[in-house]
Amino acid sequence: MGNQINANNESHFKYIYNIIRGQGEPYYTPDGLPIYNSMVYLTMPFEAMDIFEERYNSGKIPCTYKYEDYIKDSDLQATISGLKLDAYAFWLLIMFLFDYAYSICLSGFTIKDSAQRRIEKLIKLSPDDEDSEMKLSITTTNGKLEIEDSRTISILMKWIKQGYDRDEEAIKGYTVEEAKDIFNSKEESISVLIWYFTSLLKYFFEINPQFSGRAKKGDGVSLNKNLLISQLVYYTRLSTNKNFLADVESLKGFFKQYKGKILSGISSVYPTC
Repeated sequence: MGNQINANNESHFKYIYNIIRGQGEPYYTPDGLPIYNSMVYLTMPFEAMDIFEERYNSGKIPCTYKYEDYIKDSDLQATISGLKLDAYAFWLLIMFLFDYAYSICLSGFTIKDSAQRRIEKLIKLSPDDEDSEMKLSITTTNGKLEIEDSRTISILMKWIKQGYDRDEEAIKGYTVEEAKDIFNSKEESISVLIWYFTSLLKYFFEINPQFSGRAKKGDGVSLNKNLLISQLVYYTRLSTNKNFLADVESLKGFFKQYKGKILSGISSVYPTC
């Protein structure tokens, strides 16, 4: 197998396309671009594949795991074969998910809200019932004020909504001054990267239950998909803890620790916003 890959090779990229499409019908933007219901969120999936192709072919993916080591590992290949996986397509899936997760967790960024977005968030806080318990606090260079009277706050919120409706066009986007500092770097821990990378692999198997098998008694081949995912944590050197090779307990710990976590960062490489 040559070192260069081609995003137009559907056979090689089939697992990547599969996880991008996810499950269910896609949503189409007004421009006709598909937004798929998937854990891998991409606003321009086809462009993302071109980006991955270029990064893979030029050695930009920040993973030390080599294809030669992957394909020569007889135990690993026995597991992959036993699960009825295409070894090369699965290799590219591993590399893509590693790069995608890394670009969000360790080199991602956030976009600061514009004035318009902040006002919209404030308006959404307005309760339907004006008698609801409310509290408004504001601090300026001239001092601090706290208002706990619901009627007063309701009147203020109505005025804000009226002003927004009247001047919406004028406050759209960012001012020149705001635009200077709208991007903020967002770096998670290696532990979060491990959790996210393995969660994406787990999601791939969840939406593809056909990849399974029954181990033959005495042949020593594990067909435990969670163990395979756990071992990939070690092989990709996200961790040098050899416990990942032996069982799934370490992996379970990460899933438990970060259950329900929502990543706020945006990929610095792939189109996710």
